[in-house]
Amino acid sequence: MDAVEARGHRRRVYRVPARGGAAGRGATKRAGTVTVGELYADWMRLLTSQGLRGGPIAASTEANYRKNWHRHIEPRWASTPVDCVHWRDVGEWIAGLRAGSRGQSGSNTRRRVALMFIRLMRHTVYLELLPANPATDATGRAGYVPRAPVQKHRVYLSMPQLQALADQCAPWTDLVMLAGTTGLRWGEITALSAADFRRAPEGWLLAVRRSWKEGDAGTPSPNTKNGGTRTVPVPDKVAAMVLAARPSDGLLFRSRSRGGGPPARLHHSNFASRVLRPAAARAGLRPAPTFHDLRHTAVSLILHVTKDVKLAQRIAGHSSAQLTLDTYAELFEQTLFTASRALDGLIE
Repeated sequence: MDAVEARGHRRRVYRVPARGGAAGRGATKRAGTVTVGELYADWMRLLTSQGLRGGPIAASTEANYRKNWHRHIEPRWASTPVDCVHWRDVGEWIAGLRAGSRGQSGSNTRRRVALMFIRLMRHTVYLELLPANPATDATGRAGYVPRAPVQKHRVYLSMPQLQALADQCAPWTDLVMLAGTTGLRWGEITALSAADFRRAPEGWLLAVRRSWKEGDAGTPSPNTKNGGTRTVPVPDKVAAMVLAARPSDGLLFRSRSRGGGPPARLHHSNFASRVLRPAAARAGLRPAPTFHDLRHTAVSLILHVTKDVKLAQRIAGHSSAQLTLDTYAELFEQTLFTASRALDGLIE
């Protein structure tokens, strides 16, 4: 089927009047009209099979989309014909989102749901059902989307601060030191096993090839955030610490069993509230670092000792060195005057 035939097929399957036509805002559903629920099913099929940017979406993105759909979008829009969606109605809905007994959803939730709904309704244009996205106004804008939250200030620990924090996190000292020197994400570090460590002539290497994803039950997913694997160098002292304290089979880091049951997956929220934040208080660290700040710490320490952005990118698992530069641009402000001072030294 060529492009012309495909367009004809879509028009036969999805018979929806143009925006602003006789079946405009508030019109009743006609035979053959596509609902938002049907549109969502086709959109997700496309995203998970071939994607829109050269490949299928990540499993974590798919899980977030499905969660937003079932919790927020489906109850309001699933049975609505796509030609009955209007951006003013969408704005009222986003403003009035509720999350059960907890009251109004936070601005972050409303922002994520709004942006997903706009992307979903853009699919009507891709399918040539409507000439324009009905979730945006005539200029293509959506003023109802809450503003992006102010980015949290990153915490970069020095090596003495990292060691002090790790000591206070006992018996998870080795976990904190490994995170603070390799930059592994929570889902990656809690999916490690002893078999992932390998001794090379120059030192210890760690194969990062699994990560916990939303929806994983007994075992982590066999890929990392960007869908691939990477090899990360580990300081000898940290590798020795981990391998001496952790089991040689199964997950290295797992929660203690209760009632004689088998060890279970270690969860981020429990670790942060019961271990990391109290340890930061005892170590006198203000503000208290999050676990993800240990990743920032590792990248900052690597950049400090190597000055090699490409190496930092590989270790962190970023898709490009440019992303590393953009993410950690503030670290390079500390060397802002390096060039001018060097040039001063050349002037006679």
